[in-house]
Amino acid sequence: MTTIEKDSYITSIEESASIISSQVGSAVVDGVFQRFGAHCVEDLNPSDLPDVFSELYAIEADLR
Repeated sequence: MTTIEKDSYITSIEESASIISSQVGSAVVDGVFQRFGAHCVEDLNPSDLPDVFSELYAIEADLR
């Protein structure tokens, strides 16, 4: 994964996490991070970024 791809995933994860947290609370986002052994986006393994993004994006889409 290139640095640009990694940065893009991190930005997208942070945006989705913010939207989800504002609508249903941070526990949902925390639960996704915990499934990947992380407490925040900075703790995530770069190889997990696409999967975390996919999960958060799906949750965000369901909120619309």
